[in-house]
Amino acid sequence: MHFLRNKLFHAGCLFTILLAVSFGCGQKGLDKNHADNPVNPAVSPDKIHGIRLLSPENEQLFSIGDQITVKLEKISDSLPEIDSIVFYMDGEKQFTSYREPYDYYFESAGGRVGGRNLRVLGFYRDGRKEYHNINITLKSDITPGFIQYKLVNTRPHDKGAYTQGLIFEDGYLYEGTGQWTESSLRKTEIKTGDPVRIMNLPDDIFGEGITILDNKIYQLTYKSQVGFVYEKESFKRIQKVYYENREGWGLTHDGENLIMSDGSHRIYFLDPEYFSEIRQLEVYDNNGPVSRLNELEYIEGRIFANIYGTEEIMIIDPVSGKVTGKLNMQGLLKEEDKHRRIDVFNGIAWDPENRILFLTGKYWPKLFEVRLQGSIP
Repeated sequence: MHFLRNKLFHAGCLFTILLAVSFGCGQKGLDKNHADNPVNPAVSPDKIHGIRLLSPENEQLFSIGDQITVKLEKISDSLPEIDSIVFYMDGEKQFTSYREPYDYYFESAGGRVGGRNLRVLGFYRDGRKEYHNINITLKSDITPGFIQYKLVNTRPHDKGAYTQGLIFEDGYLYEGTGQWTESSLRKTEIKTGDPVRIMNLPDDIFGEGITILDNKIYQLTYKSQVGFVYEKESFKRIQKVYYENREGWGLTHDGENLIMSDGSHRIYFLDPEYFSEIRQLEVYDNNGPVSRLNELEYIEGRIFANIYGTEEIMIIDPVSGKVTGKLNMQGLLKEEDKHRRIDVFNGIAWDPENRILFLTGKYWPKLFEVRLQGSIP
């Protein structure tokens, strides 16, 4: 009996000890969970939310030249002391502030237009940090004026040609045409409009813009994400290149890189060997983004781009993306020259020696020679 009582006593003690240990372990685990998942993020071991970004607002629109105020406020004095606030624009460090007020004044003069990313990184004395990201947009500070021109000649043009790209070289026009089952590459007599060489593209290819660089003709396609490279004299295809998943519209070059449009407000600079993207350029005037950029021509350090569906040409700074001037070509094609299949204005070629623009449109029966009045802005 004593033996049984002793066994029960020891069993009870053991149960009490195990219960205590279990409770202690559970309590310790609970404390650990609270430490890892705090209710208040301000006491997180690696993050903190101690400042509020008052300005600018996300996606706010500014003009080049505006002073952009980045204004902050500390949420509470009970939070850890701030060591420093660092300001970045497009990933480049601009300024470090060590004392209140933690504000920064970004001078936007001389920059490029388009979207910009502002990043604010705060460091605290206890080793924690926080960051804020804001996107802003800069439009042009230039109000582009219309450039005057003079019509000097009217030539015949194949009204069966759905013109997508136009180039002047060696006294001839090189033309890329589009439409399913109708796309082609042509070399054409200017005076008669007759092709001296023509190569039809496969029926499932919709041809787009063309340009000539280093005796090679480059041609885009509409939705196939493929470009073709030909020998200029023979039209023999020497390369087929795939580019990123976007539509091909207009094409030109600056002597080094290909320059491509895709119908948006962006222009893409491409490596001519692989069609790989080197950089993008956003195009803005003083009102905002200029979209539907189509046929392109690089002229005296500027990009000329017609706006799809209109008879306007934008003159674009290839560094900043600002529209520096415009050409209004409305009325070039007379009403009596329009026919059932007539389509939009498209096709810009440049004769640098005589400073002549060759202009036409999709299924237009006429080609126009235009001389600009004065310098290109």
